[in-house]
Amino acid sequence: MRTASRALAVLLVAAAGCACSPDSPPADRASTAPAIGGRTPPPAGAVPTAVISPRPAAAASLQPLPARPARCALPQEDHDDLRAYEVATAWRTLWVDRARGSMNLLAVAADGALWTTFWEERERASALESTSGGVRRWDGRAWRTFEIPPLPHRGPQSIVALAAASADRAWVFGYSNDGKGADTSGFIGTYDSGRWRSEALARPAADAIGWGDTAARSLGADRAWTVNERMGLLWTGREWQYHPLPAEAGALGSDGEQVWAVSGDSSSPRPAVMRWEQAGWRLIGVPTLGTPGGDVMIPSAKLRDVAVTGPDDVWAVGGVSWLMEHEYDDEGEPLERGRPVALHWNGRSWTCHWGPLGSSFPRPEWRVTAFRQAEPDGRGGLWVLGRGDLLWHLSGGRWTRHRVPAPAGYAAEVDSLARRPGTSQVYAAGSVTRRKGSAFDVSHAALWRAG
Repeated sequence: MRTASRALAVLLVAAAGCACSPDSPPADRASTAPAIGGRTPPPAGAVPTAVISPRPAAAASLQPLPARPARCALPQEDHDDLRAYEVATAWRTLWVDRARGSMNLLAVAADGALWTTFWEERERASALESTSGGVRRWDGRAWRTFEIPPLPHRGPQSIVALAAASADRAWVFGYSNDGKGADTSGFIGTYDSGRWRSEALARPAADAIGWGDTAARSLGADRAWTVNERMGLLWTGREWQYHPLPAEAGALGSDGEQVWAVSGDSSSPRPAVMRWEQAGWRLIGVPTLGTPGGDVMIPSAKLRDVAVTGPDDVWAVGGVSWLMEHEYDDEGEPLERGRPVALHWNGRSWTCHWGPLGSSFPRPEWRVTAFRQAEPDGRGGLWVLGRGDLLWHLSGGRWTRHRVPAPAGYAAEVDSLARRPGTSQVYAAGSVTRRKGSAFDVSHAALWRAG
């Protein structure tokens, strides 16, 4: 059996279908800022502005589809539609970093390039401090680390969304302020021709894109979407085209030209689902998800992600949760209970699949209150992330549970899922953290793959 220290050696394997040596050269850094989109650079000290259509793109007003069924009632406590059981994992470790830190956002391009955001972990005054470590790219041979160039006269940039078309084309979305903590607005970072450039978003996009619920998805070299709240931006190869959304959106799923969005982890009082139909976005009515009555507080229903597994074959995942009025967790806070849910669209109506009842404490690790992310498995099935190291897999109409592996003495934490387009390769990014008694200590970035 491998020891934890040996397992934490850099395990560089066939991350993009290439067998590679663990002695690959160390990552380098790039922070140059070229001309914007091939145009003349702005005057010194000016803040560049991303090319966005000056007004909403002409779009038809598409009639919403009614919810069918209108409601999905919360089932009895012992009910479980998924009936998932744990099996030998289909996931294998591709890489564990020697340095402290973790990976958060993840995007995989059709050419096999992996892009991810990275957090560095440092120990200061007997405490662990995390700081942004830039954006990393795996090109089949080695990791390369980039620092996104800052905008002139702006403060630090925070990245909240990532999309990638290839090893040569990627986008990040985030926000920055004026350096004084005021006038915070969104920006776009674009990687093209071997360099990153940063551009300030103009309003109204700057007030939505780049904030916490922003989602991004590449559909190819010259096509990408980003959404947040009621704002959608479509990259046409020449400009970011502004498209208003019929409801708030914070997560995206796609398969070829099929693009769907859901409300994500937003504060929207009712989950929403919508799809892109070339002429505009159409709202697809979803059933009202039942929540309990009685002695509960703050009942909530959310759809956090959407996965397109084929034509008229779409899954929206999330859950319902509530706080118990007279029950408390180990920290004295009201106990949270809830159920994960997966809604399946067949082109005409939805089917509701409720998971088992879960709670924040105490709980078996697989009893979650909501599903967080979903990604097609490339074979007509679905991978779904709950929390920690456990993923659910739907294949052939049957659900199973899989744990991502971790070195001995470590616990795994998955933050993001992404599939390589056109394949059955699904990647997971996150970290492994050393157990230290009943607590946790040092984290190391980690990458896994199924398929």
